[in-house]
Amino acid sequence: MLTDEYGYENDASGRSGGRSTTSSKKKRKKKKPSSSLDGSTKSTNNDGQPLFTRGGGDVRNKPPPTLEDIEKARQSAAATDPLRQAEAQAEQNKKKLNPKFADLQETGQWGGLNKWEKYGICLLTLGVIGVAIWLGIQFGGGGGEETGENANTGPQTRAPTMSPSMTPTLSPTVTGYRLTTGFSMMKEISPSIALPNNPEALKGAKTRSGSTPQMLAAEFILYDDAQKLSVRDPTFLERYALAVFYYANGGCSGDWITTTNWMDPVNATNHCGVAGGNGKWHGVFCSLQGRVTEIKMNGNYVTWKLPREFVAFTELSTLEVSDNRMVGELPTEAISMPKLFTLLLNNNDFEGVFPFDAVKQGAESLDTLWIQENSKLSGSVPTSFCSLGSITLDCANFQPQPVYVSPDSTETAFVNDCLAEPEGVSPREYTCNAEVGVPIEKPADAPVPAPRICGTPAAGT
Repeated sequence: MLTDEYGYENDASGRSGGRSTTSSKKKRKKKKPSSSLDGSTKSTNNDGQPLFTRGGGDVRNKPPPTLEDIEKARQSAAATDPLRQAEAQAEQNKKKLNPKFADLQETGQWGGLNKWEKYGICLLTLGVIGVAIWLGIQFGGGGGEETGENANTGPQTRAPTMSPSMTPTLSPTVTGYRLTTGFSMMKEISPSIALPNNPEALKGAKTRSGSTPQMLAAEFILYDDAQKLSVRDPTFLERYALAVFYYANGGCSGDWITTTNWMDPVNATNHCGVAGGNGKWHGVFCSLQGRVTEIKMNGNYVTWKLPREFVAFTELSTLEVSDNRMVGELPTEAISMPKLFTLLLNNNDFEGVFPFDAVKQGAESLDTLWIQENSKLSGSVPTSFCSLGSITLDCANFQPQPVYVSPDSTETAFVNDCLAEPEGVSPREYTCNAEVGVPIEKPADAPVPAPRICGTPAAGT
């Protein structure tokens, strides 16, 4: 028997096993599975997929890959592809952001923070700002009294400025800052020798006989005043100037005929009063913003000199101190405020040369000037005063005298001079007084005040 290439037995006649090829089916042996070069049997390809499908080789019957298969394939590809390896490494190196801040980084808007978390962030921010401000005060020269004392150790001889700085630098109104800055502001508008070198020296001024009116006023404002005004408040220096006026010009000593509400040691009311005018200091009038606009103390037995501290009244439009007992030279800065409109100084005992030019330069709005009945006051009226509404002065002491050009003329020599100017204007009223002023007297039944220290003006002030 012979065996053919397919493993069938054939006889010499071409028949197999005695069976007819036409009557029986040929039997085939099963093929052995293919093997690798090393002799091992291999049923999968290089990608890990089976070489044959379950359906007998038809790809349409191949089952869909599972997620596990896909992931294995991706990892296998990433292991061999450099680009995918770099992307995978970059993905691993990414910082994981809090999902609540992811939107902030990508879109610039907050993510899903609740209100308490937002409140916490706001409070933290405010805390940082507060610490920064505190550090600025401590190390920036405005945080303590020691800094203010060191800054004022030397004598100050500079004359008061015409326009003091009314608005200090913006810093918190803490006690140390208020003392040093407020005291420095006071020294700017007061005579240099009227105040000590540091605010600590003011304590107890009201019990020392050698205190000046400025020291008493400064001690009151900085330590005793119930109002406790901030140094950023424009009324801070105005209240100080009024306090100086009270101590220096007879209010404290009881010379004033009327002192209603002035420097009340118990109530310490606002000098402008409250709604309806209750608590307003006598003769002081204020705007709705609390700024002093008028001081009318005429006929109240006001004594001594006009305080230089009146320069603090930058909103003052009317100053009336006529018919009093005031003396001395007139400080230019106290009568040339920028909004001054009416200035009545008549019937006092002022002396020296009236500073016409300086007054007109500072008080450009001045319209009424009465300086008559001051026998020791003199001066020459410049043509810049031609546009005033009313000027009244003493005939014998001022030039040009308001005499008529001729007996039958209605124009004075000064009016002619004004009309000769390019502007061609003249005062509506330009008159002189030939009478001697009558000093005001205190009422006989005026109460006698209790003895108290009201201050002694510093020499030369």
